[in-house]
Amino acid sequence: MPVKPWIIIEPYYGGSHRHLVDMLIADSPVEFELWTLPPRKWKWRMRGAALHFAERWRLEMPDAAGILTSSLLDAAALRGLLPLEARGVPLVNYYHENQLRYPVQVNDKRDFHYAWTNIQSAMASDLLLWNSEYNRDSFLEELPRFMRRLPDARIDGLAERIRERSRILPVPLQLQELAARAAAEPPKRGPCRILWNHRWEHDKGPDVLFETLIKLKRRGIRFEVSVLGQSFERVPAIFAEGRAALGDSVHAWGFLPDREDYYRELLRADIALSTARHEFQGLAVLEAVAAGAVPLVPDDLAYREIWPEECRYPVGGLSRVLQRAIRNLEDVRAADHRARALDFDWRNLRSRWHSVFDI
Repeated sequence: MPVKPWIIIEPYYGGSHRHLVDMLIADSPVEFELWTLPPRKWKWRMRGAALHFAERWRLEMPDAAGILTSSLLDAAALRGLLPLEARGVPLVNYYHENQLRYPVQVNDKRDFHYAWTNIQSAMASDLLLWNSEYNRDSFLEELPRFMRRLPDARIDGLAERIRERSRILPVPLQLQELAARAAAEPPKRGPCRILWNHRWEHDKGPDVLFETLIKLKRRGIRFEVSVLGQSFERVPAIFAEGRAALGDSVHAWGFLPDREDYYRELLRADIALSTARHEFQGLAVLEAVAAGAVPLVPDDLAYREIWPEECRYPVGGLSRVLQRAIRNLEDVRAADHRARALDFDWRNLRSRWHSVFDI
């Protein structure tokens, strides 16, 4: 008898969403079938992808063991639109982020329909997976406040019901080889190398990054910075302004499509800096730390459950903490946080991931 596959439905097949499903398919005893849409227009994905995938299901009628999808799909709509005989197929929903706590762009009004989609998706799923306690807890903390916005017909106890069906299961990374390369690297020389390797969008705090670095440069503090990461059609103007102001302090700039080039930049970094306004796990920092950098991250968000206090800076305190790190560069280069990063390696998370598909 043929083995029934799990259908992975990913409406935003890019970034951490793509990384996760590719990792599962590459190394798992479970048979998977991958259904995707390109990673663009995430709001439209939340609005319309369920209808698209339900129609595909109607046409193909797969004999599936279960469904794994992500928080950018309206899982409640999918379940309601599936053929009647498919509505009881186990559905696992992975929350890379949640729209109850996700920050909106400056001057944008929050559209609560996306948060409501997350809530209904959670209630329609058999199992909820979260990449961090912060992700889960922020969702559950905001939920009662959100429900009070309803004019009537409010339902109590949703948070408890969602928590009962939740597990914390981080996105895994392949970090062993990178950590081994870091151990074999020669001692670092020259000025402090700061790495900022995040998406070039408002929620990653580029204004704080450039405001801080420009201030230090004007004080005569010597450093080099590599500003890496993926950019999109609309890049915040602060990036061009920041590059011009930092001048010869910029070592590397932009997206590095060649993975080896990217790893070389990670291996040369002294400090892996985050200025994020939201972070539900922080894959970019984990990679950089596995490569030997010291994390310097905000003292909130998911970072609190990953990195020790000495690696976190208070809100508004980055300039002071970064300046102290640069002046004590020998101590920074002597620190080693690779073991903590390796907790998120696929080899250490594989068995926990495989157990998901036993339901």
